[in-house]
Amino acid sequence: MLAAALLLAALGLLAHGWSTKRSAAARIAWAFRGSSASRPRATLGWALGIALMYGATTLAALALLGRFDALTVLPVELRAAATHLGVAPLRIDAVAEIAWSIGGGFVLGAIAVIVMARRGWLRLGLMYRSPAVATNRREAGAAVLLATAAGVGEELFFRLLIPLLVAIVSGSGVAGCAVGWATFALAHRYQGALGMAAVAIVGAVLAWLYLATGLLWLVILLHTLVDANALVLRPWLEKLARPRPAQ
Repeated sequence: MLAAALLLAALGLLAHGWSTKRSAAARIAWAFRGSSASRPRATLGWALGIALMYGATTLAALALLGRFDALTVLPVELRAAATHLGVAPLRIDAVAEIAWSIGGGFVLGAIAVIVMARRGWLRLGLMYRSPAVATNRREAGAAVLLATAAGVGEELFFRLLIPLLVAIVSGSGVAGCAVGWATFALAHRYQGALGMAAVAIVGAVLAWLYLATGLLWLVILLHTLVDANALVLRPWLEKLARPRPAQ
């Protein structure tokens, strides 16, 4: 069965990266970087690697399945999962309320970062800090592209492709969503236990939002904003708010 073969290939791609401790995205990133020590080039390499590993893989699999419609319409298999999980469809006005809530959350988060930076509470060493964090304008552009690649590629792969393939093979959309959520969290194991826990929570929220709205572009946008906040906005606010040493 084609779906089963594609599922094995997708999971095998992930498993190979986990077993060798270097994913296909990492290999592409290192090949793109070459001998260059440029941080922006390294970040662009990661963006390219993620886009090819997750985004291109998903598009190729959907083409083979003849399911390109899944890019714009919630697949019937996942719609059944939403029903079984009791996820009620959201009205347009509810989606707008969620957007305002998310915007408010970003504002409150920005305020919290400024306060914590001024008080020196940010260097606790508990949360993972990406090496792609932007430290200047040149790096910021590459970091935004990385955030976009991750938002598009990872949502296509973990929120759509893996759940869809598992649902087709197993007959259970709920199992598909569970596997998609688990593999999404495991793919971020390099962030440590605390980082994986945070990613698992974010993944659960994104999965719920996707099932409730059927809008893949919406969860892609939210994922991109979350990553851009971590790679660009928060570091900039930290630098801006950090007390300068006395002259």
